[in-house]
Amino acid sequence: MNIADDRSIQRGATSTRSTHTLDNRLATTHQSRTNPLKPQGHIMLAARHVSLAAVGLAASTLLSCAKPPAVPTLPDALPIRSVVVTAVDIPLTRTYPATIASPRTVDISARVKGWLLKQPSVDGARVAQGAALYAIDPTQYEIEVAAAKASLAQAVANAEVGAATLEGANAQVIYQQQTFDRNKDLVPTGAVSKERFDQITSQLAEAKASVAQAQAQIALAQAQEASANAQLANAQLNLSYCSVSSPLDGLLGASMQYEGSLVGGTGTTELNTVIQTDPMWAQFSPSSNELKGFNERIAAGELDGSVALVGTLPTTSEGPSNRSALTAPTVAGKVVFVNSTVGSTTSTIMMRVEFPNPTTLFRPGAYAEVTLDLGTDHDAMVVPQTAVFARQTELFVWRVKADMTVESVLVSVRTRAKDMLVIESGVAIGDRIVTEGIQKLRVGSKVAEAPASTHFTPTTSATGSTTAPAAAAPTAATAPTGKK
Repeated sequence: MNIADDRSIQRGATSTRSTHTLDNRLATTHQSRTNPLKPQGHIMLAARHVSLAAVGLAASTLLSCAKPPAVPTLPDALPIRSVVVTAVDIPLTRTYPATIASPRTVDISARVKGWLLKQPSVDGARVAQGAALYAIDPTQYEIEVAAAKASLAQAVANAEVGAATLEGANAQVIYQQQTFDRNKDLVPTGAVSKERFDQITSQLAEAKASVAQAQAQIALAQAQEASANAQLANAQLNLSYCSVSSPLDGLLGASMQYEGSLVGGTGTTELNTVIQTDPMWAQFSPSSNELKGFNERIAAGELDGSVALVGTLPTTSEGPSNRSALTAPTVAGKVVFVNSTVGSTTSTIMMRVEFPNPTTLFRPGAYAEVTLDLGTDHDAMVVPQTAVFARQTELFVWRVKADMTVESVLVSVRTRAKDMLVIESGVAIGDRIVTEGIQKLRVGSKVAEAPASTHFTPTTSATGSTTAPAAAAPTAATAPTGKK
């Protein structure tokens, strides 16, 4: 056996003795725990605590020495989506809240007294001009027409009698005049006595009086005939009122009186309402300051507008679709009226757009939106509405610089075209603007284009939209120190 083997045997014996010694100590510790009354147990427990504490401290020191030192890391680039500012031709429009109104709304009333017999047209029906709406008992007015016709016939007969009387009176005047002419030259010769000639003269005067009387009788008969005609016309008019008809094409409203009711007792009784539905009006009130921009197009008759019915659900074969797919039926119209005065309290001016409504989809009183066509803005700089955020009263966008960091830029917005904003100043053609993922951006933040699968949380934009994500305003601590 060589020296190396001898040393290995010695180390193994020493290790065995150490193991036996550790086992003995653990056993002694166990006995001390199970028999605490022995004083040597307390001494051994204290020694164990000290040994464990020393072992823990040594292990901690060894682990801390073995762990590699921490390396400071740079923040990752924030994911975003962006667009490049471009110059495009966009239609200029302005949208206003509006109320649908009918050009004609007619109250249907009972103009004669009587019992309501029937209602030929049901409530809500689409009626044509002249269509029968209500029928009132005509018996009383038929009798009045018959009486008026009888009075007219009597007046006509009296006029005929007067005419015959006048004819006889005229013949008598002619005869008496001839007798007077033959005898007036014979009185001086004595061939005709004075007394006889006076009698002839009196007869001529009586004949002329009969003519005047006959003429008066004819005049009276003619007056009676005129009165009878008027009475007949009035009776026939009242009889016609017993049939209530529609004065226009439109929709019949809800009836206010029903069959069997006595109507027209004290004045007129309102029965229903008919409204014209084609064409219709959309009434809106822009600021009077905007009127200057409208005048030229209004004068040329070129100020067109579209009317959209707000909040209408499209229907499918399965029924109404999901509310997230709200659409607004839109029809084209033209501005036909601008009020002559400006509202003193609101500084607005009322305008009307007239539009066709053959399907009666638009009803009076409904809320709508009017969008005016103001021409085309050529080479306009546009950015998505969601790219703009507000800080106090100013609007900003995040612009991506060449080193892929961002800076906030103050912009001036000229107008809005649907979901795009036309920028007056602040950015230039070719600038890259952040549109999504801007909630966590700060001046100098490193950014990178996000994959198509990246989801961004929608927020409310500075212009009030809640349908698309938008940027949050930077806090005071991260706001740029100067406007760029």
